[in-house]
Amino acid sequence: MRKILKLITPLLAILVLLTACGSEKTKVYTKSIDNQDLQVTIYYKGDSVNKVVSENTLTVDGDDINSAIESIKESIKNNNGHPIDNIAGYSYKVEEKDGKIHITWETDFNKLDFNKYKAAVNVPENSLDEARKLSSVEKALTNNGLKEKK
Repeated sequence: MRKILKLITPLLAILVLLTACGSEKTKVYTKSIDNQDLQVTIYYKGDSVNKVVSENTLTVDGDDINSAIESIKESIKNNNGHPIDNIAGYSYKVEEKDGKIHITWETDFNKLDFNKYKAAVNVPENSLDEARKLSSVEKALTNNGLKEKK
């Protein structure tokens, strides 16, 4: 009996580790246009997207990168009259690194206030379940010219 337990215990531990490590997967989509590089990382489990992180890197000509950053922050904050501040599960950050502007958007579907998000971002899907489907997210990215990075 002890021999069986000694044999089964490590196997169960390995099984638990593999199950926990393999639960969430990622896909990366990219696009480059002129002075912009965009990378979108999708964190998903099955057909349900948990989080989307978009990283946009802009190369700005000229010395006044700080005014460009402030202009971008103000533009994002106003969002054509639909403010995006204070939406649970949705955040952005604008910063300067190595002479370039980095904009990071994060949408955490597990914490998202979908009604506020839908009004501000103009989401075509009617429900959170539809909006967080992997197929819906991938279709939106490919329709906007992004390619999956293999």
